[in-house]
Amino acid sequence: MESMTGYGQGRQESPLGVLTVEIRGVNHRFVDLSLRLPHDFMALEPWVRTEVQRRFNRGKITISAQFQPVPGLVQRYEINSVLLEHLADECRRLSAGRDISVENLFTIPGVVVALPDQSRAEQLKELFMGAMKEAFDSFSSERKKEGGKLALAIEQIAEEMEGCLEHVKGSSDEIVEKYRQRLHERMEDLLGPKMASLDPGRLEQEVAIFTDKADISEEIVRLESHLGSLKGFIAKKGEPIGRKIEFLTQEILRETNTIGSKCRDLEITREVLSLKNLCENLREQVANVA
Repeated sequence: MESMTGYGQGRQESPLGVLTVEIRGVNHRFVDLSLRLPHDFMALEPWVRTEVQRRFNRGKITISAQFQPVPGLVQRYEINSVLLEHLADECRRLSAGRDISVENLFTIPGVVVALPDQSRAEQLKELFMGAMKEAFDSFSSERKKEGGKLALAIEQIAEEMEGCLEHVKGSSDEIVEKYRQRLHERMEDLLGPKMASLDPGRLEQEVAIFTDKADISEEIVRLESHLGSLKGFIAKKGEPIGRKIEFLTQEILRETNTIGSKCRDLEITREVLSLKNLCENLREQVANVA
């Protein structure tokens, strides 16, 4: 199991400079990447996005990189004279022939162009790949470490739920008899001496109707199955399970609510409230699972 929360860093040095990459992750339903790269590495952005999609299935991931070039290494540039002259002519035309400051035109994108340097580009790419791999590995390791803590917390919640369910099962066996006794007592209070003339079959018919309405055996079986599946998913390794256990959490709450609506028994109601509270705790933990 992996958490969506984590931090990773990669740092690589080369004759061109030092590159540091940082990755941060928080929970999100899908992969949401925020990427900030230095100008020299912008061309590698598609590779980063592809790699993130390949490695991670959920989470809001922020990647930032900082490059410190070695002092004294100068990038070679050339001036796009055609574009510069065209811009200068247009400025003079728009300013009614007045002189303009050519220096300002150098700040316009495309006027000053960095000369391609294949050797430098390859060195920067190798530097970037090394730093990114180190950051990805560090980030994944942190997510797995946090995921281990999540697994323990979720497993503990599942076991507490199973304990509540055992109490529900024990109490459900007594519901019918409790209802029969209460019904008999109420009828005695209402009819008094006439109670002896009441057809016993009519009383049992009412008990049978109640038994059918209050039967929670199917809900208990399904809830046991969901909790078993939850613990089974936690035990799996190397497989994204976040969406699966999110669905299981919804089904667990659904069955819990059904049990609560069917049974008005005090003991079962107490266990249902405990189960709902545990469901909320489970939902909070599951929200961080990748």
